[in-house]
Amino acid sequence: MAKLTFRIWILIIVLILSLISIFGLPPSFLEKGILITGVEQNSSAFEQGLRQGQIITAIDGKSIETMDDFSKIIQEKYPSGSEVKTILNLKNSEIIYFSKNVPEITFSNIPKTNLKAGLDISGGARALIQAQDKKLSTEEINDLVAITNNRFNVYGISDIKVSPVSDLSGNQFMLIEIAGATPKDLKQLIEQQGKFEAKIGNETVFIGGERDIASVCRNDATCAAITACNDANGGSICNFQFSIYLSDVAAEKHAEITKKLGINESNSGYLSQPLDLYVDDKLVDTLLISKDLQGRVTTQISISGSGVGETEEEAYSISKENMNKLQTILITGSLPYKLEIVKLDTISPILGNNL
Repeated sequence: MAKLTFRIWILIIVLILSLISIFGLPPSFLEKGILITGVEQNSSAFEQGLRQGQIITAIDGKSIETMDDFSKIIQEKYPSGSEVKTILNLKNSEIIYFSKNVPEITFSNIPKTNLKAGLDISGGARALIQAQDKKLSTEEINDLVAITNNRFNVYGISDIKVSPVSDLSGNQFMLIEIAGATPKDLKQLIEQQGKFEAKIGNETVFIGGERDIASVCRNDATCAAITACNDANGGSICNFQFSIYLSDVAAEKHAEITKKLGINESNSGYLSQPLDLYVDDKLVDTLLISKDLQGRVTTQISISGSGVGETEEEAYSISKENMNKLQTILITGSLPYKLEIVKLDTISPILGNNL
């Protein structure tokens, strides 16, 4: 019998580790149940403890092995619109769910491997979108699709499909399909036009996008970070700060406007008016301007904001998300049109196979 060489042993170990990384330990293909891929926030399902990533193994003691099992039991339990008690057995816990409505979740069979599944397997949400008060040409809808794709890419969202579509009357629409998301998640992503303005008084100093923003610090702890977390009103608040670099034109405009300002009467280290930050015409933060910057052409500006949550962990997560959104808007600029959703629905994993 031939002896196994050292190299062969190494190959065997690498193979075993690769199989473990793909299938998990214990192997995921041996698990029974369905995987929750999305839960609408502020829904009864979310409030009562259902979360993305949980595995439902049984309902009212009835074993769940496939999506068909889950759908059949749920449809039988919610025919009349009256409040129903449902015991959901999860992989490591149990939730008692009270509601008149079917749980607002998207779900799929448990992946057989740890490899990421896309829209065709995991399901998600789909939105048909048009511009408000404007009929777009083919060229304009293609530009909108390109800009929207860029924004989602900057957000770091994968498994998304953005494409132009039209009807028989020649109306142009944008179709967005996103894996593992609920319709409400998608609606929140779409509704923001992302118009960023930095103002001193009534004068706009700079806006989001490449015209005024040369670069934005991102994913670099030396110039973009959560700076502090503190208790606030029974919860927690975390502050973030990151640097942006203005174009020469925007920096000169900042110098021109600040040249006309006086000194803050209550705090002599700052100018008399702050820099106000607006997103979609809503004030999101106010920054004091150091008197040392008066009339100076400076390209580097520090942007700050915060996130509030019931716990420090939640506040930290929200603060990080808010920083990411603001960075994205500053990088990509405003969408060229105010958008409205014509149709919004869920893509089930079964329908996903046919997309």
